[in-house]
Amino acid sequence: MKIMSLFCPREGKDSRIRSESRSVWLLSAYGLTLGISTMMLYSQLALYLKYELKIGESSIALIDGFVEFVSYLTRICAGILSDYLRNRKMLMMVGCAILCLIKPVFAMTSSAAQVLGAEIVERLANGIQACPRDALIVDSGPQKRLAAAFGLFKSLKTAGTLLGAIISTAILCFGNYKILFWCAGVPALASICILRNVDDKASRTHSNANPFKKKYVKSLDKRFWTILLLAGICELSHFGESLLTIRVSFIISPQLAGITAVFMGLGPALLAYPLGLAADRYGKMRIIEICLWLSIFSYLFMLKGNSTMVLFPCIMILCGQQASLQSIFLSMIGECVSERLRATAIGIFYSLIGTSYLIASVICGRFWENYGQEYAFSYAIILCFLGLAAAGFFRKTLS
Repeated sequence: MKIMSLFCPREGKDSRIRSESRSVWLLSAYGLTLGISTMMLYSQLALYLKYELKIGESSIALIDGFVEFVSYLTRICAGILSDYLRNRKMLMMVGCAILCLIKPVFAMTSSAAQVLGAEIVERLANGIQACPRDALIVDSGPQKRLAAAFGLFKSLKTAGTLLGAIISTAILCFGNYKILFWCAGVPALASICILRNVDDKASRTHSNANPFKKKYVKSLDKRFWTILLLAGICELSHFGESLLTIRVSFIISPQLAGITAVFMGLGPALLAYPLGLAADRYGKMRIIEICLWLSIFSYLFMLKGNSTMVLFPCIMILCGQQASLQSIFLSMIGECVSERLRATAIGIFYSLIGTSYLIASVICGRFWENYGQEYAFSYAIILCFLGLAAAGFFRKTLS
């Protein structure tokens, strides 16, 4: 009841508030089903590349970082187009349709180049729908509870990734990678059905006005760029998920290592919404610093741990705080940027995040393959401390 009351306030004679709450919940359900589809693919893709196609760790990390970079770069174009057309739902439908159609293509791949091509298309489609989706959450959510709104979406989306990882592991117990990739498109089809019921009227107000007038562009001010700088530093410490799966495969069999994705999804599902609520209540900068400390301790325990009893909880915490950080940064952007440029600003944010993630993936992959996993973990820990220093330096500007 408390969760429902957050998005359905009682003192609501304004029917728009009630329609907004419905949109937030529908978008969260959309994220859940799309998360199932995505994780059915990606929970096993690194293992498919390593053990079926015999690809090395540095190449896997490079592919992982590059396709995410492509996805995030696409979001700038999608964000600009969304603000210009003022029709976020249409772009989301296009992106989701491509996601539904591309999943079975992975079942037809037989080389790393083919997988890379399919991943690029899949990530492009994901980038097309991501910025309009996040901007629509800001348009529809309670303005004083944006971190909680993003946290709710992230929690349900990652609950979907949790279910997707479980489903993919179950399919592999009785089938193979090809069957799994064919099945991954089914939940994406359900996402399209949910999206059809989302009301995007809030994003279409003032539809004839040019969103790139000087008075709107001015909202991309010093505070906005400071948020981006801090977010970029934090993302440089982001350890690639594919390498986490390979880390677990050193302890248990490769056939079972895909279960790691369950814990990658469980962390954000449990932490994103509570940390979003805490950020709205106690201050976003304080929660950002707590997230970075959680990341440091997780990396330290994963560096020394040689048991799944240590690795899995650390992976949960690590992925949970990383998802929470993105939710908090998105809410900060939603608060400081004009509603006319929200999707564009979010696209710029995602492009920076993608660039930072690509850099971190390449560095960690190189360290891992050439010098050992200790160097990769040490790099991530050092960047977390740099993020803490930056958060302290920017506290006054962003508080």
